[in-house]
Amino acid sequence: MKEKFKQIGRMGIKKQVQYLVLACCIVSLLVAGLISLVAMYNVRKDSVQIGVDIGNFAAESSSQALKTKTLNGLLSLANERADQIETIFRDFERDVRSLSQEMTAILQNPSEYSLRRVNPPNALNAGRIVPQLQYRADVNPANLSTEVGLTANLQDFQMRIMENNPSVGAIYVSSVNGFNITVDDVSERRVDSNNVPMFNDYRERPWYKMAMEKQDVAFSNIFVDSHGRGLAISCAMPYYGYNGEIAGIIGEGRILTDINKIVTKTDVGETGYCFLINQNGRIVFSPKTEGGGSLSINNVDDINDAPSLLYSKEPTISAVAKEMVDGQEGIAQVNIDGKPCYLAYTPIENRPGWSFGVVIEESEITIPADTTRHMIEDSTREFVKTLNGSITMMVSLMLIAFVIVILIAPYIGRKISETLTKPIMILSDGVREIASGNLDKRLEIHTGNEIEHLAETFNGMTMELKNYMANLTKVTADKERIATELNVATNIQLSMLPRDFNIGKGFEIYARMNAAKEVGGDFYDFYMLDENHLMITIADVSGKGVPAALFMVISKTVLKNFALSMKSPDDLSAVMTLANQQLCDGNDEMMFVTVFMGMLDLKTGKFIYVNGGHNPPMLYRKSEDRFEFLNVEQNVVLGMMDGMDFEQQEVDLKSGDILYLYTDGVTEAMDISNNQYGEDRLSKTINSLDKTTDLKTLLKAVRADISDHVGEAAQSDDITMLAVRFRN
Repeated sequence: MKEKFKQIGRMGIKKQVQYLVLACCIVSLLVAGLISLVAMYNVRKDSVQIGVDIGNFAAESSSQALKTKTLNGLLSLANERADQIETIFRDFERDVRSLSQEMTAILQNPSEYSLRRVNPPNALNAGRIVPQLQYRADVNPANLSTEVGLTANLQDFQMRIMENNPSVGAIYVSSVNGFNITVDDVSERRVDSNNVPMFNDYRERPWYKMAMEKQDVAFSNIFVDSHGRGLAISCAMPYYGYNGEIAGIIGEGRILTDINKIVTKTDVGETGYCFLINQNGRIVFSPKTEGGGSLSINNVDDINDAPSLLYSKEPTISAVAKEMVDGQEGIAQVNIDGKPCYLAYTPIENRPGWSFGVVIEESEITIPADTTRHMIEDSTREFVKTLNGSITMMVSLMLIAFVIVILIAPYIGRKISETLTKPIMILSDGVREIASGNLDKRLEIHTGNEIEHLAETFNGMTMELKNYMANLTKVTADKERIATELNVATNIQLSMLPRDFNIGKGFEIYARMNAAKEVGGDFYDFYMLDENHLMITIADVSGKGVPAALFMVISKTVLKNFALSMKSPDDLSAVMTLANQQLCDGNDEMMFVTVFMGMLDLKTGKFIYVNGGHNPPMLYRKSEDRFEFLNVEQNVVLGMMDGMDFEQQEVDLKSGDILYLYTDGVTEAMDISNNQYGEDRLSKTINSLDKTTDLKTLLKAVRADISDHVGEAAQSDDITMLAVRFRN
């Protein structure tokens, strides 16, 4: 080498310059190539790590979100179907209560009804819905003719319910004095082989005993219908005679066809299905037939003989069954017939211990989530593969460029090196900025080679991630908007209720309402018809939430408009009749409202009132220093049946007397054990208070006692109260 340098030193200056330039080019290319290789290695390392991190994050987030969405959908489906079943039982109970109230009104006002006839059973009526009269063997029919004639007035209501609801199997009125009037279509089963009516003693029937013992609405256990129509359940309630004693039992039997359809006809993916259990953990309905697995129905003569899920050999099923009958709601992983499944369950609120369940195999939920995860992971691996390929190609190009630059000039080599490294550095910087959270960053690389393709891949991945996050933001915004609108609706509803309690002289008035949801169906109203007459109203719309609030607005407006247009106090019953007619028109949703409406003459203390199926108010007599329930005619609720008349009543108030009005949210407020507050506790509480205090304090004390009773239980219904103290 030393000899070589000596030879170069002995060459001419031109050759030495050429060798010097060539040496400088070679050294420059080597240095530039080394720097480029180090830079590309660092860029590759950072890019691969960033790509893997983004891919793993996206895969985990997408699969988890998909799984959560599916499970929440199962729980929403369970809640929706449970609400439908609750509605069926509410309608069932409402029928029985309406029949009991009507029968009580008939017996307590016998002079207003004619004696009607009802025929005994006749086999020729088989298959036709008809009323039929039967006696106990130990009674003389002649002694019961008057009571039978009055009771026969109820047959029109019985027939109407039977004809309008195919699931009703029979409606029966059983008098304690020894006769029954039954409406059904199996007359042939009530006569012997000679078509002679058989004796019938309902006193031993379970529904009769339960209603008589409870002295309120009572549901029987589920039983298999004796006429082969499937599972059935009875609901019964006492009705009362002229002196308030129990005169008999109203009963209604229903075939649970509609509930069976809700359970068995609900589609849940490819492997899912629904089922319903009762308070004993026994399956009531399921699309799985006998022998179809752990959640199949069992065709037994008595459902109470069927096995209970509470004692299932599979511990995950027995554990969830206990939570279901305890009234809990949730989603659990269970093992059903050897297959891992998810089970979403929710209680049937008005049937304690009953619960609705939705089952789906775990694989049907996890496979789509796993597919999404694998797709994103494959995309990440493809990205890394593409990046490695791009780096390998760039190294090859650099080697070729190195040779070319050596051949052509150091300057060309330097330019090629810069050309190769610049887009890579841009890519690295851009990826690093994206990884820091700037999803609006676009990699503007237009080299026309694999680096540009890699940049486009990054841009596409960034756009997909941004869209995903934007969708999450939109869902969150929609929920916030709905919450805001409900809050506005609450304020609008509250603003419609009168809050100025100093509207006139000669009386003191105060009212308050607490809705069970954002908006409610209760309302109260008071206003002066003229300087001497105060009108007060309290009402309760069926249901809760937005539908009840809309019907509440209509009801309040209709009642006030007719009240303001009445000509004399005797028109108050006409106001209710006209309001009922208008609310019935176009009421396709069959909503109704209970109403108590009264007018107080501030000069005389005369209080005229009409009750439309509402709770009886309480009247405080200062002379007796005690609250007692006001005697009211029940009449019918508004909005259910048009053409109905309403009876007007009146009572005289003395100075210091107080009227206390309330909705059923007060007496039916339930604690965590579903025990109602009740009229007895209401009477005891309000009579224990200082009646000379202002009405605001009085109502506040009653509300506080209700809260003490309810405890930690959620408010189940709107709570509304109104009180008026007359001062002459």
